[in-house]
Amino acid sequence: MRACRLAALFVATMASAFAAESPPLILSHSWIVVTTGAPERKTLEKAGFRIAPTVNRHEGQGTASVTIEFLNGFLELIYPDSTVPVSPALQAGAEKFRLKSAWRETGYSPIGIVFDRTTSTPEPLPFATWKIFADWMEKGTFIEMMTPREMPKAVSLSISSHSASTRESENDALARDPVKGAMFLHPNGARRLTGLRVVAPNADSFPPAASYIARHGLVKFDVGSRWLLDVTLDNGKQGVTKDLEPDLPMVIHY
Repeated sequence: MRACRLAALFVATMASAFAAESPPLILSHSWIVVTTGAPERKTLEKAGFRIAPTVNRHEGQGTASVTIEFLNGFLELIYPDSTVPVSPALQAGAEKFRLKSAWRETGYSPIGIVFDRTTSTPEPLPFATWKIFADWMEKGTFIEMMTPREMPKAVSLSISSHSASTRESENDALARDPVKGAMFLHPNGARRLTGLRVVAPNADSFPPAASYIARHGLVKFDVGSRWLLDVTLDNGKQGVTKDLEPDLPMVIHY
């Protein structure tokens, strides 16, 4: 009987450990919507980050972006760009990004968090989702939105079409390239995205999916006096904190 109990305890412990190692989603990246051309990038450069050389044009969506690349994810500055076409199906989305870029005046959230699926991602998820297809995405792929259409001012929570394993293996290969790998070598020494906390001015700014995400320890959500994206890199091992306000609603620890 004692042996059976020990065996059952061992199985339960292993199952618990496996669950802890296999979250339903994994953090991919985060974005902030900024003004056209992303002049706010200079604030990040002053903080010791390198901006990746490629400007991403979101064809059909009317936006463009620049990124700060890490070995396991990235931070993105998205902005409205009049030179990028908008498809009829995404007119509302393009307008929403315009309103997000003026977040100080409109009250729209400038913050978005994107996740990748894992082998433990449930089908279906325990809340309603909807899909976005755009010209700039790879054929057959889409973004799965966890923030309801009816909450346009809320924090944007979504799932990418890429798997975490694919993204990290691609980054590992890029990092070994003597030229392309330079974008990962930030002068401040930061290398990996390890934590995010989103602060919103009121609880209504969080969609229902936020509680599910927080419960699994993926991102923290707090109510405060203003919009803020609190970023932790490398588990904060250097003990450095950079407050990028008022240019960006962002604080970075590394």
